[in-house]
Amino acid sequence: MKQKNGIMDFEQYAINPSSVYEEDIKAITYIKKGDVRSLHDMSTGEEVMIQNLDNVSSFSVDNREYRKVYVNGLNSISELSSSGLRVWCYILARLSPKKNEITINMSDALDYTGYKGKMNIYNGIINLLENGLLFRKTGSGSYYININIFFNGNRIK
Repeated sequence: MKQKNGIMDFEQYAINPSSVYEEDIKAITYIKKGDVRSLHDMSTGEEVMIQNLDNVSSFSVDNREYRKVYVNGLNSISELSSSGLRVWCYILARLSPKKNEITINMSDALDYTGYKGKMNIYNGIINLLENGLLFRKTGSGSYYININIFFNGNRIK
């Protein structure tokens, strides 16, 4: 493969060559419920309630896991050091859905970031604290994320 030295060495596309992976798309089909009606059998006096079914509808959803990054937080993210950015990526990868706190597992963080020493992870955490992406949680080794910069789920619920 020829080494690319400049922007002009890269291929151009008329349309975006990236697309949603087929395995990430889930089709959901459902039948809308219609009106409830009462039927009365004149010979027995029995009354039966029935519900009409409306049309069949379907739509597709994207199942791929994601994190929200808010535009107003981009400046803070751009100020991160190399270790801060790597630890932030680790946090994004490990952040549980609808949670606003995380406990950093040192051996897992070292594996994820590729760092050999704990000091790089500590420096990254300090950088995230300095830039307001993390807050220390009282009485533990856990941290709160700044939900005004990034989140995984709905912040209001």
